[in-house]
Amino acid sequence: MIAQEVLADLRKQDIEILTEERLNKIINEVPSPVTYIGLEPSNVIHIGNLSASIPVFKLARHGFRAIILLADLHALANDKGEISEIQKFASSDQEMYERIARKMGIGGKLEYKFGTEFEDQKYFIQMLRLSRVINFTEAEKSMDEISKLSVSRMTSSLIYPLMQVLDIGELGVNVAVGAIDQRKVHVLAIENLKKLGYSTPVAIHAKIILQGTDGKRKMSKSFGNTINLDETQDSLEAKIKKTFCSPGDVEINPILGWYKSLLFPIHDGAIKFGQKEIAKYPELEAAWEKKEMTPQELKHSAVRDLADLLIN
Repeated sequence: MIAQEVLADLRKQDIEILTEERLNKIINEVPSPVTYIGLEPSNVIHIGNLSASIPVFKLARHGFRAIILLADLHALANDKGEISEIQKFASSDQEMYERIARKMGIGGKLEYKFGTEFEDQKYFIQMLRLSRVINFTEAEKSMDEISKLSVSRMTSSLIYPLMQVLDIGELGVNVAVGAIDQRKVHVLAIENLKKLGYSTPVAIHAKIILQGTDGKRKMSKSFGNTINLDETQDSLEAKIKKTFCSPGDVEINPILGWYKSLLFPIHDGAIKFGQKEIAKYPELEAAWEKKEMTPQELKHSAVRDLADLLIN
């Protein structure tokens, strides 16, 4: 594993690394480093979740042990249903992720864990110890972007970030991955896990939260504006046909964001848009701003490239 090659691959996506120096150290010095991302099973996961997971897929390709935590107890704490229903979604999430892993050449290289497999009595004793070193305000602020509205003032919204922090320690994670809304939780892990005798993790965050198909809000099941991982060809085409896509507008254009944060980072070589072959995302943005392609051409490419990833 060569640190320079790993970092170059990761940097194809717009990410933050806390910190690059420590990541280099892990790559060079830890024999079998571990990376992870937590998925909260609740209904079908979408390409926003997948985009945040791309660093885990890439690190797995470079030789990291990669864990996908199917966080069933977290979902229970976040009011996402009862445990039996949550675990059905978790099993479905695993199937969809593994299908995509195979397409990315890492089939069988991801390790899937349910929270209920290790979040036991010993774990919760450790969580009580952790609760004595993380203050109330820090835990509350870390949940601002994460918790469901109905849970935001409930006690479980304080338990949730403590569990996320402790997961990193208990799973022996060297590199924790998530979207940028996980930053505060990961900083809590960086600052506090060493106080309980765990190693200090590196954190990698996908900087961009994907816009939903409406172009108004982030992609979320709550807003009904998602591209899900279980789309059919017909449903994918129908959703992208309705996706907001104003000619020349690079600020509010969900499809550009999907290319920037998901499709270009995992694609080797140029991508065709109409009659153009484009090798890097900035070229796509520049062409769109100059109105060198139509919304129909952009949407046609999006259907093709997302179908290749999710369906075909």
